[in-house]
Amino acid sequence: MKSSTVSLILASATFFGVANAHSRVWSDWVDGVDQGAGAGVYIRQPPSNSPVKDLTSDDVFCNVDGTTAASGAISVAAGSTLTSEWYHDTRGDDIIASSHVGPIVAYIAPADATPGEDAWVKIYEEGYDGSEWAVTKLIANEGKVDITIPSTLAAGDYLYRIEILALHESDTLYTANSARGIQLYPSCHQLTVTGSGSTSLPSGVPFPGTYTDDEPGILFNVYNEDASTYVIPGPDVWDGTSSYDTSGYTDGSSTSSAAVTSTTGSSTTAAATSSAVVASSSSVAAVSSATLNATSASASATSAIASSSIIVSSSVSSAVSSSAAVSATARSTTAIATTATATTAAATATSTSGVVDANVCYNNWNTCVAKNRPSTDTTACDAEKTSCLSNAEINYNMVSRAKRDGKFGRLLI
Repeated sequence: MKSSTVSLILASATFFGVANAHSRVWSDWVDGVDQGAGAGVYIRQPPSNSPVKDLTSDDVFCNVDGTTAASGAISVAAGSTLTSEWYHDTRGDDIIASSHVGPIVAYIAPADATPGEDAWVKIYEEGYDGSEWAVTKLIANEGKVDITIPSTLAAGDYLYRIEILALHESDTLYTANSARGIQLYPSCHQLTVTGSGSTSLPSGVPFPGTYTDDEPGILFNVYNEDASTYVIPGPDVWDGTSSYDTSGYTDGSSTSSAAVTSTTGSSTTAAATSSAVVASSSSVAAVSSATLNATSASASATSAIASSSIIVSSSVSSAVSSSAAVSATARSTTAIATTATATTAAATATSTSGVVDANVCYNNWNTCVAKNRPSTDTTACDAEKTSCLSNAEINYNMVSRAKRDGKFGRLLI
C-alpha cells in the first residue's frame, strides 16, 4: 500500500467537508485538433470552478449561468472524436484533486434545451473499471477525455454537456448536510454537428430532475463500499437509434461500465480511495457528525468551508502523483489487524481556544502509521487517535490553519 499515507491524509480531510482542487473545461479538441480556449466562445463557462451540489438548482442544467449562450459553436462531424480538456486554475495544471474520484458522463440535447426539459440523451459514461475511476484516468491523461459523437446523429445545432461527478463527500446527502454531498461539475458546449447522419435525438431526461436523493449513485461511500458495485446516475447510453429507453434513471439500470466507444487515455497509479481508511472511516464519520452538530454555528461555518476551495500541500500533491493505487482487495477490507507501537506525540491544542484540533489528530495518526511502515498494524496509532479525538473539535478557520501548519501549502481555489 505505497499510497496509503498520502491517501489517508486526503481521505480523512474529506470527512470534514474539506474540498481540494476543483475543475472546469478549457477547450475541446475535434479529432485531435485543438479548437482554442472555449470560455464564452463555444463553452458556457461558469464564473468559477466550484461544484454544483444542490440537485434541485437550475445550475445542474449547465452550471452557474449555464442558460446564457456562448457567442459561437464548434463544428464536429458525426462519428468523430470530441476531446474535452479539463483544468483547475491554468491550462495543464493539476486538473482536479485526486481525492475527487468518480464517474464522467456526457449528454447531448437540442441547442435550445432549457432547464427541466426532457432533452438530454446520454452518449457516454465511465465509472470504475475494476482498478481505477474515470477521474483518476482523466488526471493521468492531462485532463483530457475522449467522447465519440454518435455516427447516426443528424446534422444540426446541439448543446453538449460533459460532467464530472465527484464522490469524495457523497457518503452524505446534500439535503442532510449542505457541507457534504456529491459534487457535480457540468460543462456545456455549443456544437454544430455535420455529416450524413439521419437520426434525430429521441426524448431524453431533464436537468435538473434526473439527479435526486433516491437516484442510485448519488449517495455512495467511496471509503468503505465496493467501488465495483457503484451505479452511475442517469439513463443508459444511447445506442444511436430513434428509440431511447430513459427508464434507467429511475430504476438504476445504468451501470458503471463505460460506453463501447469511450476512451480516457492512459491509466494512472495515483489514487485517493485508499482502503487503509476503511478501518477508521466509521469513527471519522462519527466524530465529524458529532462535531458538526455541536453548535448551530458549526453548520454555517461548515457551509462556508464547503463553498470555498481548501488546502492541499505541494508535498502531498507530489506524493499522490507518484504513489501506487491500493488494490481492490484492500479497498474492500473492513478491518486491519493492528499491533504497531505509536511513536507520535499527543495532538496539540489550537492557539485560540485551547481545544484540540481534530485535523491535528488525523495528521498525527498519519505520521504514526507512516513511521511504522512497512507494517500495516495500526492498533497503537488507532488508540492514540481515538484518545485525541475524544477532546477534539474541527478547526473551521482553514486559512488560519494553513498559515500555522507547514504541512499545507498553496490554497487551491
